[in-house]
Amino acid sequence: MSEGSPSPVSLPIETKRLILRRYEDRDVGDILEYSREADFWLARSLDWELTGDSIRAYFEGQRGQQLDEYPHWVNLMMVLKSEHKVIGCVGIGVTNKEQGQASIGWMLSYSYQGQGLATEAARALVDLGFTTMGMHRIFARTGRANMRSWRLMERLGMRREAHFRESDKVRDEWSDEFVYAILAHEWKQIRAGEGIN
Repeated sequence: MSEGSPSPVSLPIETKRLILRRYEDRDVGDILEYSREADFWLARSLDWELTGDSIRAYFEGQRGQQLDEYPHWVNLMMVLKSEHKVIGCVGIGVTNKEQGQASIGWMLSYSYQGQGLATEAARALVDLGFTTMGMHRIFARTGRANMRSWRLMERLGMRREAHFRESDKVRDEWSDEFVYAILAHEWKQIRAGEGIN
């Protein structure tokens, strides 16, 4: 992998308004709440059923995945500092260890959208992927109709690399999909432009 081996990952990660941390058993109620109010494009991609048992099973299954060991997928809870509440999650997974390729994704409670919180969390995760995990390329996927998601990707400095026509069938309707990505050296330039080393 061109960017080097991963460094030890120190959690939680703190941003201006959020704490990103591993799942805890007490999070089940908050996860149920933000999952129930997910819009169509988020709800279609849920990896858990809307039950406490399903949520526990899904997140417990990630406990062995360590961020500094090229994880298949790890979600971090987005805890809003001002309310001490889990309002969503952001995740990263290594898709090709040798080539330094990783995928990211996010889900935010509808009640907290439009405030830049998902962007704040995703920026922290992209930074973790490049500066700590040693990734070379980070990408994200979303449905064409999920404008909020692909606009977020653009705010991160990601470029649209692919537009797959009718590649995903959701509730008996074909949907287009976008793939966005950013490279480590591009992220470094963005950080330098913001005065961040």
